[in-house]
Amino acid sequence: MHELSICSAKSTRCSIDDMEIFMREVHPNATKLDLQIQISRHLHSPPYSSIQVTPLNFEVSLFPSKSRLSNQSHAGYGTLTLPRRDIGEMFLRDFGSNRPMKYITVLGKRIKVSLSKKPPAGHVVEKLQRLPYISPEAIQDKEARMETLRSSHANINTIQFGWETRDGRFSVEWEKSFLQGCSLAFGEEKRELRINISEPSLTTRSVVVQLSQIIWSAVGDDGEPAIFLSLACPPAFEVDSFASILASVSGQGARRDPKRDRLCSLYDGDEDLQRVLPYTSISIRLVCNAYGDLDTFNDLCRTARLRTPKTYSYAVEHRAIYSEINLTRYQAWLAELDFQVAFQVQSLSRCLLADVVELYSLRSSLRQIIHSHGPSYAASLLRCFIAELKVSLADSVSGLSQETFLESFLRYRDTFSTTLDLTSRKASEGVFDCFHVTASPTTVKLEGPLPERSNRIIRMYADNQDSFLRVSFVDEDGLQYRADRDIDGPRFIYRFIRRILGEGLQIAGRHFHFLAYSQSALKSHTVWFVKNFYDASSGQTIGAPEIIRRLGNFHNLAFDPTLIFCPARYGARISQAFTATDASVRVEAEEVFTLQDVKDENSKWCFTDGVGTISFELAKDIWHVLRQAGKRSTRGAVGIPRAFQIRLMGSKGMLSVDYRLSGRIINLRPSMIKFEAPDSTEVEIAQAFVRPSLYYLNRPLIMILEGLGVKYEVFERLQRDAVQGVKRSAESFANAARTLEQYGLGASFRLPSVLLGLSKLGLEPSPGDDFYQRMLNFAIHHILRDLKHHARIPVPNGYTLVGVADIHGYLREGQIFACVTDPQTHRRTYLKGKTLISRSPTIHPGDVQCVEAIGEPPAGSPFASESLANTVVFSIDGDRPLPSYLGGGDLDGDTYNLTAMPELLPPTTCEPAAYDAAPKRLLHRHSTMEDVADFVTDYVNNDVLGIVAISWLVIADQSERGIFDPDCLDLGQVHSDAVNYPKSGTPVSIDTIPRYKFKAKPDWNAPETVDIDRTADFYQSRRAIGRLFRDIDLPELDSQGRSNRRKRPNAPSQDESNFEDIFAAMCLEDHSQDDVYTAIKERVGEFIPIGEPYSERVRSALDLLTGYATELQSICAANAIQRRKSSMLTEEEAMVGTIVAKCSQKRRRKDAMAELRDQTSYLVKRIRDGIAGDEASSGDEEWLTQAWTAWQVSHLQEEHFGAKSFGWIALGEVFDAIRSIEQENRTTRSRGL
Repeated sequence: MHELSICSAKSTRCSIDDMEIFMREVHPNATKLDLQIQISRHLHSPPYSSIQVTPLNFEVSLFPSKSRLSNQSHAGYGTLTLPRRDIGEMFLRDFGSNRPMKYITVLGKRIKVSLSKKPPAGHVVEKLQRLPYISPEAIQDKEARMETLRSSHANINTIQFGWETRDGRFSVEWEKSFLQGCSLAFGEEKRELRINISEPSLTTRSVVVQLSQIIWSAVGDDGEPAIFLSLACPPAFEVDSFASILASVSGQGARRDPKRDRLCSLYDGDEDLQRVLPYTSISIRLVCNAYGDLDTFNDLCRTARLRTPKTYSYAVEHRAIYSEINLTRYQAWLAELDFQVAFQVQSLSRCLLADVVELYSLRSSLRQIIHSHGPSYAASLLRCFIAELKVSLADSVSGLSQETFLESFLRYRDTFSTTLDLTSRKASEGVFDCFHVTASPTTVKLEGPLPERSNRIIRMYADNQDSFLRVSFVDEDGLQYRADRDIDGPRFIYRFIRRILGEGLQIAGRHFHFLAYSQSALKSHTVWFVKNFYDASSGQTIGAPEIIRRLGNFHNLAFDPTLIFCPARYGARISQAFTATDASVRVEAEEVFTLQDVKDENSKWCFTDGVGTISFELAKDIWHVLRQAGKRSTRGAVGIPRAFQIRLMGSKGMLSVDYRLSGRIINLRPSMIKFEAPDSTEVEIAQAFVRPSLYYLNRPLIMILEGLGVKYEVFERLQRDAVQGVKRSAESFANAARTLEQYGLGASFRLPSVLLGLSKLGLEPSPGDDFYQRMLNFAIHHILRDLKHHARIPVPNGYTLVGVADIHGYLREGQIFACVTDPQTHRRTYLKGKTLISRSPTIHPGDVQCVEAIGEPPAGSPFASESLANTVVFSIDGDRPLPSYLGGGDLDGDTYNLTAMPELLPPTTCEPAAYDAAPKRLLHRHSTMEDVADFVTDYVNNDVLGIVAISWLVIADQSERGIFDPDCLDLGQVHSDAVNYPKSGTPVSIDTIPRYKFKAKPDWNAPETVDIDRTADFYQSRRAIGRLFRDIDLPELDSQGRSNRRKRPNAPSQDESNFEDIFAAMCLEDHSQDDVYTAIKERVGEFIPIGEPYSERVRSALDLLTGYATELQSICAANAIQRRKSSMLTEEEAMVGTIVAKCSQKRRRKDAMAELRDQTSYLVKRIRDGIAGDEASSGDEEWLTQAWTAWQVSHLQEEHFGAKSFGWIALGEVFDAIRSIEQENRTTRSRGL
C-alpha cells in the first residue's frame, strides 16, 4: 500500500474500444433520423445482435454545409460513432470495402463508409457506453408528443380560486376574467401545467402546477364549459416579461440565460386575492371559451399521460366565506383567545380542515369548554380533533359530510377525554412542547405543540415556552426550496423569506419576530421566532433584542476581532445558545481553566482544534445528573462516558477525561472559545459518547474506495450479507430483534428488547398476526430502501467514534488509539493494525486514509491508565493533524469511521486536499440582527451543498477518470467552501458548479418517485454504486393493508360502558387467548397472583391507553410528508420509526423520521412512567400488576388505533418488572436473607 499523488492517479481515456466511421455521399435531403433508422436496422439484426445482448447504442452526426448559397442542412457527409471497435470492424468489412457485401441506402442513394482519420470525441463515447439505445421511432413519438403539447392549448375566460364546502358546493372566493390571452397548456420537459395570461405590457403571468400536484381533475358543463383542478398543494406563480428577455442580452451580443420572476401571488397588488389565497389556492376552476376547449384539455391530459379527467360539475356559489368582514371578525376572536387555543383554531383553518365561518361557529362551545376545563384542555381537544378530521378525510369516499362542522366538533367533544398530561412538561426533563410553523410562499401551516429537546434559551425562559416558534421555510410542496436556473432566485427568496424575517409573523393573533437559529436547523431552513413576553424573574418585558443581549459579548474580542463585522459568523455564535442540549451541573469560575492549543511549528495547523479536558470527578457528576433525568443517551451505557460534546460560557466543542486531573476541573482551549459569556456557568451537554456507533458505507465513500482500487465484489458481498440478515429477521423474534437493533429501528418503543423477551419464552412470530407482520415488513422495506438508495451497508467490526486528541503525546504521527466497549457484553476491543479511517462527507480521494491502530495499550502507558473508551484518539505529532486530512475535520464533535477489514483497505491512498479556509464576508460596521436576517435569506438561496455533493457523484460516474476527473477534484474545494458558508458568509455560486458530462444521469440518481423503466433520462451506471443499486429488489408494500389499517376505529373510548365491557371481559376471561397471551400469563403468574382485576387499575390502564392513542394520532398526523390535508402515518410506521411514503428529497424524509422518532420516544417514556407508577410508593409487584393489566386492556381494545402499539409498551414493562423482581431476589439470596 502506498500514497498516490493526485496528478499521477488521473487516468486517460483509452480509445481502443471504440471507433468512428466516416460517411460520405449522403443524400442532400436525408435527415439524421433517416440515417439512424437505416443504420439501426443493420446494427440491431444478426450477426450484430448476437454479439451485443442489448441493442447497441450509436451516434450519427452530419456536418453542416459550408456553402452560404446552399439550402442543404448538411454537407453530404458525417460520422457514425460506435462504442465497440469489434462491431465497428465488422461493420466496415460489410459496408466499407470498395466492393461492399452490403449497402446502406437512404432515400435511394447508397452511403459510402470508411474508417475515420480522427478518434471519436471522448464525451460522445462516454455517453454511448452509458446510455441505453432509444429507437428512432421512440424519439419520433416523444418529439410528436412534445410538439402536440407545445402547440395545443385550451382557451380560458375566467380563473377562479375557491373553497370546496362540506355540502358539496364550490364557493368562488376570487375570480378574474379575460377577454383574450389566457390559456392552459402543458409542458413535457418539466411535467407541468401552465395557465398563461398574456398582458398588454408584453408580460406573461403564469399559474404553474406540477402534474404530480393534481389529486384529481374534472371537466363539466353547468351552464358553461369548465375545468376543475383539485391540488395537493398550492401552485407556483411566475411572470416572464419581454423586457426581462431583452435585458438578458447584454454587452457585445453576449447572451445570459433569461430568468423568470417567481411571485408569492398571481397579482401582488391585488388585496382581495392576497386575503383569500392562503385558503383557496388548491381548488381552481377554469371557465373556458368554448366546449371544444374541454376536448382539448382531455386530449392534452392523454398526451401528457395524466389521469383522465372526471366528468363532473360542481354547483357554483359565491358565499364570500373569506370576505374581509369574516376574516376581520375571525382574527379579532383569535386575539381574544388564550394563545395555545388560538394556535389550534388557526391550525384548523391553515390545514384547510375548516373554513373561517365554520370555525367562528365554535366560539360559544369553546368558551364553555375553557370555562369548565381550562385553556390547556381546550387546546388538547382541538389538537386531537385535527387528527380526527384528517382520519375522517382519509377514510371518506366522497369527502361530503352529513353533519355540520359544529356537529362534528360537539360529537368529538362528548367522546374526548384525556388524563395524559403532556401539555406541561417539566423543564428538568430537557423536553418542551414546541409550536411549529411552516411558511411557504402562499401560506403558513401550524403544527404542534410537539415534544422537542430543549436548549439554553428555552430553559432560561421556562415559564414562557409558548412564546417561541420554530419556523421552517419550504416550497409549496413542503420540500426544501431548491435553486432553479430558470428562476431569478435571489429576488424570489427576498420577496418570500426576507419579508417574513423583517416584518415578522402574525400567528394566533400575536406578532412574532425573528430571533435566531441553530446551525443544524439552518441546514433545513428553520429558524426561531419569539413574541414579546413578561419575565417574572426580572420584572421586564422580553423580546428578541433583549434575549440576544443577554447571551454574552460578541464585540471587541481579542481572539476573534472581526466576529461582529461578519453577519454569518455573528449568527453562528448566537446559534450556540439554540443548540439542543441537556442541562447538567454548574461550575464555579475557579473550576474552569484555559489550556493552550497544540499547533505545528508555523501555527498553521491546530492539533487540539475544538477539544479540551475534564476531570473524572466532574464527568461523574455530569453523568449522575443526566441519568437522574432519564436522558435517552444514558440507556445502555457502559460506565461513565469519557467524552462529552458541550456548550459552556461561550465555548463549544469536546471535553475528554484526563485521569491526571483531581477534583472538579474543566480545561478549555482557545480554539473552543467563541464569545464571552462568563455568567453562563451551566455545562450543557449536546452529546455524551457512551457507546460506539456502527459503521455504514455510503455512496460517496464507495465511489472513492472503488477509485482507489477496492474491488466491486467486496461491496457486493457486504451488501448481500446484509440483505440475507434482513430477510432472516422474519424467521424468529430473536432475528427480528437483532435486525432492528442493528439498524436503529423501533428504538422509541424498545422493540428489540421486547422481541428478545418473547424469544426467551420460546415464542415465534405468528403468520396470523397482521400487525406484527406489517410492522416487520415496514422495517425490512426501510432497510432495503436505505441499501438501494443510499448504499447504507453495515461493515462488520467497523465503528464510528468521536475524535479526541492525545494530550499525553504518546502516539506517533500516523498512529491512532481506539478502544470500544460492547453495550451488551461490556467487553473491550482495541483496534490494532492497518485501519481505514474516513469522515462523512467524503468528496476527495485524499479524504480516505490508512493509519496504524496501536491495539491494547502497553502497561504504564497513559492509555493503560485511561482508555478513553468509545473515542478515537489522534496523534498531536507531525506537520498536519490527521483529522484535517479527512474532509477538513476537527475535534469539536466530528465522528470518524474506522475499520480494519482487509478487503476494504485500498491498495493506494492519495494526498489530502488543502481545504483552504473560505474568505469571510465582512461589513464595514458592526453586524445587527437585520444583517443576520439578510444572511439567512442569502443562505436559503445559495444552499448548494447538496447540489455540489450530488454533482461530484454524477460526474465521477459519467467520467472515464472517475473521482480523478478535474471537475471532481475542483469540487472538493467548492464543497469545503459550501460547508463553511454558514460561518464565513461567502456563498458558493451555482454557476461555479460544473455541469454534468451529458444530460442523462445514472440510474442510482433517479428519485424514488420516478419509474426509470419509463424514461430515457437515466442510464445504467457501471460504477459499484450503480451495480449495488440494481442488486436490490425493493418489494412493493401492501398498500391495501396500509389503507385498511388506517381505517381502524379511532382511539378507545373512556366512557363507562366501554370500561364495563373491558372489566367484565377481564373478570370472565371472555376474550381470545393465543399462544403469546398464554405464555405471558404463565410467566407473570410466576411472580404475582393472577386473579380478578382491580377496577381502579383497569380504569387507569384505559385512561393511559386513550390518552396515548390520541397523542399518537396527532403525531402521525403531524409527520406525514405528503402535503395532502388527509395525510397520516400508520401506527406501524410510528412504531418502527419509518415513513413509507416516497419522497423526491431524501433529506425531507430523513428529517421527518427523526422528528417522528423523537416525538414517539417522549410519548412512550410518559406511558412507561404512567404504568410503572411512583417508585417510592409502589414496589416491583405493583409495577408488574399494572403492566399486566395494561397489556390485557390493550389486548381487548386491539381493534382501535393505538392499542396494538400500546400493548407492546405494556409488554416491555412486564419484562422490565420481572427482571427487576428477579434481580431483587438474587440480591436477597446473596445476602443470605
